[in-house]
Amino acid sequence: MPKPEDIEVIIKRRPDWEFLQELPKELHGFSFEEGGQLKGHEFVLGSYVNEEARRRLELIYTKETFDYVPVRQVGLLRYRDFRYITRDKDVFAEWITGAIDRLVEETVPTYIPRSGHLLKDKGILDWHFPDTLPERIGNFVKFIGPKYPLDFINNATVILDYVDFDAGNELVVLFNRVRNEFYAENKKHLIPNTIHEFDAKNLEDLEVLLAESLEPYLLDLGNDGK
Repeated sequence: MPKPEDIEVIIKRRPDWEFLQELPKELHGFSFEEGGQLKGHEFVLGSYVNEEARRRLELIYTKETFDYVPVRQVGLLRYRDFRYITRDKDVFAEWITGAIDRLVEETVPTYIPRSGHLLKDKGILDWHFPDTLPERIGNFVKFIGPKYPLDFINNATVILDYVDFDAGNELVVLFNRVRNEFYAENKKHLIPNTIHEFDAKNLEDLEVLLAESLEPYLLDLGNDGK
């Protein structure tokens, strides 16, 4: 295994790294942006960005684990793609060069995830109940729905997401593909929390919970005591 590289070496190499210079400048409605930003433990090498869709794919080096890895940002959801994580810069360059078209395609709003066949069998791709839910509740807007779900981390798929982007508040409903269960998580001012108000074994039970509790839950989540 290669030895961890000093972050200053990586920062100095980035502007002239041939691998980054040769990446496509436009892919699937995303534009390539130069990196160079150090965000905590993460140093951004370059990014594919679609600001209108609130989505980006970042190629980063993390000082936390000394790895190169792609990171997706979809709304307020940020997560690493561990299929392409390595400490070897040359291996990372080879992997990303071969996979960048697919990586960006997997980030577009209309992408059906790899688990699509399982989601269809579960009835999620044809689940029309969310169409009856409001597009906006208070300051929250419906950002993700089951027609175009998002494969997330820990065997979970996002099937419904309401977000207040300005406040950093969010309610995300997920399906765990291994446990065969539905559940939800929230963010309050970007701080994630585990909740149990929307735990369900099937879509029918989830519909009842959403019909009864979604609107009051979001209004309460967005209430800062004013």
